[in-house]
Amino acid sequence: MIPRLALAALVSALCLAAPSTAQEADSAPAMTIGNGEMNAIEVDGLTRQDGVTTFTEVHVDGELISNFRGHSTAITFPEVLIEAPGWLVLHPVIDGRPNGDMVSGFTYVSAGQTADVTVQIDHPADAGDRFLVMLHSDTDGDRVFDFVFVEDGINVEDRAVFEGNQMIAHLIELP
Repeated sequence: MIPRLALAALVSALCLAAPSTAQEADSAPAMTIGNGEMNAIEVDGLTRQDGVTTFTEVHVDGELISNFRGHSTAITFPEVLIEAPGWLVLHPVIDGRPNGDMVSGFTYVSAGQTADVTVQIDHPADAGDRFLVMLHSDTDGDRVFDFVFVEDGINVEDRAVFEGNQMIAHLIELP
C-alpha cells in the first residue's frame, strides 16, 4: 500500500530527478514509473471525449458511495495489460505534483490485454490538464474500487501494481 504522501514524493522525485552519481548507483534501486512486462498502459494515442455521463461506486470507510455526473470528460487509452483484475486510476497533478488523496476517475479492467479502456473523469478537465494514470489491483476481488481512511491520510486498499521497483504508471496530459 502506498500512502498518498509517498506517492506524491515518488512522482515528484522522478519528475525532478537529476542524473545519478556512481555513489547513488551503489545504493538500493529506486522506485520508477513506466510499463512492465506483465502490466502496461499504452498512453500514446490516448483520446478525449466531452459530454460523457458517468456513474461510479466506491467504498469509503465501509460505506458504498455512488456518484452520478453528466457532461463530464472521459479519456480512452489504446491498450491496457494487467496480470490480474484491477483498476486503471487517474490522480490529478496539482501544482506540479500528483495529488495522492484525490482520485479523478477509475475503471475496472479484467486480467489480460484490453483495447480502448475509457476512464471517466469525475470533475471538470480541460486540454492540457495533467494526471498520473496508474494500475491498481482489485485486492478483495469485489470489482468495487476500495478506499480506507487511516491516520496518515487516504490509502487505497486496492494497491498500486508494481513489477519489482517499477510502479505501473505514467504522467499524462489531456489532449
